[in-house]
Amino acid sequence: MSGAGGSRPFGVMVEGARVRAHGALRDLLQKWEESRESWSDATSAAFGARYVETLEEAVRAALPAMEKMAETLHRMQRDCRDPS
Repeated sequence: MSGAGGSRPFGVMVEGARVRAHGALRDLLQKWEESRESWSDATSAAFGARYVETLEEAVRAALPAMEKMAETLHRMQRDCRDPS
């Protein structure tokens, strides 16, 4: 069972996407903290609450689901290969 184009298994693709999402979130939060050093007014607080915190919560909620999905896809691929 391979992903689009048959090059990599779906589980590997999902795990890669999870790792990239986690890294992007880490980078975003680091840049957000750096920007708060020079932008710390009511507008920045509203922006942080509306966008940064909302995105952080969504990504943090998605990461465990992506991990579980990758595990399930790896297991499906293994089970389809091994006819025991």
